Amino acid sequence: MASKNKTRIIAALALLLIFAGWTWLIYKIPPTEIVVFLGTENSYILVFALAFLGGTSILFPFPYYLVVFTLAAGELNPIYLAILAGTGVMLGDSTSYLVGYTGREILSKNFAEGLNKIYNWIIKKPKWVMPIFLYFYSFLIPFPNDLVVVPLGLARYPYLKAIIPLWAGNISFNLAVAFAGFYGVHFLGI
Repeated sequence: MASKNKTRIIAALALLLIFAGWTWLIYKIPPTEIVVFLGTENSYILVFALAFLGGTSILFPFPYYLVVFTLAAGELNPIYLAILAGTGVMLGDSTSYLVGYTGREILSKNFAEGLNKIYNWIIKKPKWVMPIFLYFYSFLIPFPNDLVVVPLGLARYPYLKAIIPLWAGNISFNLAVAFAGFYGVHFLGI
């Protein structure tokens, strides 16, 4: 139990350090200079790639939305950023779905037991509930999509019925982040 708490504390501290480092970077180097340094096309590719890694949070937990915010503050198109980031996360989530779909053999016993609870919840709900839940989960809940995608794979929930609402929710979330960066930084005069 102590080992689990240490892991959680280390993960929380790592995320806090990433956030603090990113905040310092934006303070020292204006977002427009970051975009000029990276180049417009490279910036869009970077967002897609980092969002993909962020979507594979089972393997590479990464707060890619900080990059979306920063590049939008650097005056890149928020709509393009949202579509690319949402698509990258969706493709990353697909790997998590595959992990669930391939079975419990590769998951720990405790993790599989937790997923069973989610699976039992899923199969008891009407068909229209899941797409709405998935959209709002990926749009409003600040947890990795893996918490629902892996159990959906385990439950053999149809891939497209799961991934399309998640994709739409991810695009909506990233659109909100991008517009916050685009208008927020200018509003604050940074």
